[in-house]
Amino acid sequence: MAERRALPHIPSAELAAHALDGERAVWGAGAARHLSLCHICRERLTAYERAAAAGRLHRPGETLHPPPARVWATVRAHLEADRRRPGPPLRPPPLLPPSPVSSLRRACRQVWQCSFGATKAVVRRLTRLRPVRRRKPSP
Repeated sequence: MAERRALPHIPSAELAAHALDGERAVWGAGAARHLSLCHICRERLTAYERAAAAGRLHRPGETLHPPPARVWATVRAHLEADRRRPGPPLRPPPLLPPSPVSSLRRACRQVWQCSFGATKAVVRRLTRLRPVRRRKPSP
């Protein structure tokens, strides 16, 4: 039996670019074939198309204005600074394990909340179980 070779997925950047281009996007023969065979890439493309369509929505009568030139200048400056920065790309700092003091506080808070909830439930149950005193009818 012939072994099926795994298809390389279409890069997310290419899928997003095609979703943004909409109907103007032309797929290459290999990419079109891959999309017809790969449900994962089709799902990703559909998600990108939904996001692009949502970004295009605006209220009737609303005019969308392009951002000022200073916004684009700032974006370009940030991108250029990222390209010039030596070393690997920035990553978020690793999550530190909680300190013993904060773990103890959290545990105490959970115990208090649990005991408070249990006490409240017992009081509710007891108030429902007490005998009902009926008033004597007035003469």
